[in-house]
Amino acid sequence: MRPSARGLALGAIVLTACSGGDDGDDDVFIPRDSGVIDVGFRDGGEFELPDAWLRDAGVRDSGPVPDSGVRDGGIPDAGSMACAFAGGSDLDHYRATLDCLADPNAAEMDKRAFVASFVSAVEDGDGFPIATANGFVFVYVRTAQFDVEDDALPAEDFSLARRNGPISVAGDVDMWTPGTNLLTDRGLDFFSTEIAIDVSAFPRARYKFVARDASGGDVWFSDPLSRRFDFDENGRISIVRGGETQGHIEGLRDVEATMLRNRRTIYVYVPPGYDAGRGERYSVLYMHDGNNLFHPAQPRSAPATWNVDAVFEAEIAANAARPGIIVGIPNNANRIGEYTHVPDDIGGGAIGGDGELYAHFVAEELKPLIDARYRTLSDRANTGVLGSSLGGLISFYIARAYPTVFRFIGGMSSTFYWGRFGANGPTMLDVYTSSSELATSDQIFYLDSGGGPGIGCSSGGGADNYCETLQMRSILTNAGFATPPSDPDAVPLTPADLDLFHYWEPNAPHNETSWNARIHRPLRMFFRR
Repeated sequence: MRPSARGLALGAIVLTACSGGDDGDDDVFIPRDSGVIDVGFRDGGEFELPDAWLRDAGVRDSGPVPDSGVRDGGIPDAGSMACAFAGGSDLDHYRATLDCLADPNAAEMDKRAFVASFVSAVEDGDGFPIATANGFVFVYVRTAQFDVEDDALPAEDFSLARRNGPISVAGDVDMWTPGTNLLTDRGLDFFSTEIAIDVSAFPRARYKFVARDASGGDVWFSDPLSRRFDFDENGRISIVRGGETQGHIEGLRDVEATMLRNRRTIYVYVPPGYDAGRGERYSVLYMHDGNNLFHPAQPRSAPATWNVDAVFEAEIAANAARPGIIVGIPNNANRIGEYTHVPDDIGGGAIGGDGELYAHFVAEELKPLIDARYRTLSDRANTGVLGSSLGGLISFYIARAYPTVFRFIGGMSSTFYWGRFGANGPTMLDVYTSSSELATSDQIFYLDSGGGPGIGCSSGGGADNYCETLQMRSILTNAGFATPPSDPDAVPLTPADLDLFHYWEPNAPHNETSWNARIHRPLRMFFRR
């Protein structure tokens, strides 16, 4: 479709599954147990669960990951290829790919392997489309491996019946006219073309591919390989390069979490002017539930989103925040597992407890990847983590597991009572109360909630995790974090040594719309000017 111009409960706690587009929250009431459990941390700050908790919860060591026989990205060893690339730029690699595809003596298996290695190499670099001296090379590979669902709208989903040729590029540079810039069929479902584009005349140039369906009608779909993109009411829209006045989202496909044994696309928001390459480096905020952060058209998005990129740009424009990078980490079917530090029972048996593995992914795999690929300020002072509900819970866990990596920690409507709903594990309140290094961690905390006390926190009341959030505030205050903002609405926030910001929005519900209305506060705190 052609794009437009721009476009858990009652009483005790709230648990939000957020495993996809369903925005229905499960409300669960479970009485509290105020006992504190001793917990420990491994050397270096990593949280260690007593074996009895894991055993009682039915958690077992699943053993090592078997060798799959393939290398990173599922690409065969390059030595098995008849086609070869001696090295050079992405453009050189592209030309070598064309030579490979045109070689009558090369086996089809080797050609397909070479295409896969080419795509992987470009994605490890500056991404698609590939810049040339006068424009860009656009590449489309007509296979399910390289044409993956990129938004929530079914119109763009991959189907060979909806990817018939001719295939063209249409966008700002040609007034969105299909057929003007045709991609050449190079064989084996590899299509490409080079288009002269003056980025000074077309900053942040947008485009889509146009194919034909079985009836010959136009099928508009975004470039599945494009690094840079945005969303509008018609779904994902590809961008050639970022502009000076507006930031954009980038996608890192198929990022592996080795200990979790899964992969996901990572969303990275970069600020206006990033692609100009002037050498600026930026603080980085890692956020959970990345599929709910930017636009409802994101795959598996909730009906409403945080719209965090637009909020952040408004704060930057108002001089209330410094430009920075936001990394959105999408959840998956194991959201409860990945976002919880111990197993619990919310009805149906033990669930959760993969938080240690998820924290390892964020701190030891994803962060190094982001620091290597983007111009970041990689030190602890410029690295933060934030989330809502269970996302807030896991953010506070990551802070204790990796205190030397993350200085800023944010939790909105955080599920701090997890572990004690139907089990007898440590809650995050227990973890922080028992922490011997919290007081000297020199970290900075933001926490908030909506809801309210209801019949009273001591009587099992509270909504939107209001009572648990107050408890966490008290624990932090007792540990020495006692410098709140002088004025929570001031720009910039003061004093300079601000280390604890607690905010309450009375009666606000537990959903993305509420978090959108409050997200400017932690953004102002972390990205303070």
